[in-house]
Formats: sequence, C-alpha cells, structure tokens
Amino acid sequence: MVDKDLARTKLTYITSNVTLLDGKSALPLQDFLNDIEQQYVVLHALQLAIQAAMDLAAHFVADEGWELPSRSGQVFSVLGERGVVSGDLASRLRTMASFRNLIVHEYGEINLKTVYEIWHKSLSDLKEFSAAVMNYIEDDPSEHT
Repeated sequence: MVDKDLARTKLTYITSNVTLLDGKSALPLQDFLNDIEQQYVVLHALQLAIQAAMDLAAHFVADEGWELPSRSGQVFSVLGERGVVSGDLASRLRTMASFRNLIVHEYGEINLKTVYEIWHKSLSDLKEFSAAVMNYIEDDPSEHT
C-alpha cells in the first residue's frame, strides 16, 4: 500500500514548484531568453517538479509491489498500465522525465525556446498527475489490483 503521507509530501512539493512556474508564465519568450536568472528559476523548478513526480511514481511502484522498470522514466508507464494515470499521460510524463535528464546531464545543449514551450505545455501534465495520484490514494485500496 502506498505511503499516503509520503505521497502528500511529494504532491505538495510538485504543487509548490508548479505554482512558482504558473506565476511566471506571463513572461514573454524574448524576456525569458534574455534573462539568465529567469532561465535558472524555470529550469530548476521544472527539474524539481519532474523529479518529485518521478520519485513519487517510483514509490508507488515499490509500495504496491509492482515490478520496477530498469529506466527511471518508465515508472510512469507502470502507473499507466495499473490505471493510476492514463496511458496518454504516462507517455507525456516519460517525455518529461527525459527532459529532466537533459536539464541535469547536458545543460549546455538545452534549447531555451524548447524549455519555454515545455514550461507552458507541461504544467497541466504535472497538475493532472497530481490529481490522479491524489484520487488513487484517497480511493478504496481494495479496488486496486
């Protein structure tokens, strides 16, 4: 069974970073491209929110006793297969996990226009993930297989 307190803590962390990013979403692309401090804030908040989602997904898989995949981003696929999130959302979250890896491991090669697009398109995916996880942990555990 999923540790509900841990899940809520991770969800709060995701929400706080998404809220920060939402608050900056009116920043025009050109201003973002010209402001290194804004770039750092956005990149770091995206990284932290995505990492928290990955961590939470991994805890779900482990706590439920489901088979852990060999690649970290694949934990979202397991959640999709088990009905915690939709298959479509799981696919988008895997893409976000790959993006997080790019931020962490190859910062010099990041296209800032792409970051801006992901920032504006992906926050809804993190919100949808958070809502799905909350629904799952608040649901009757006897209904989960």
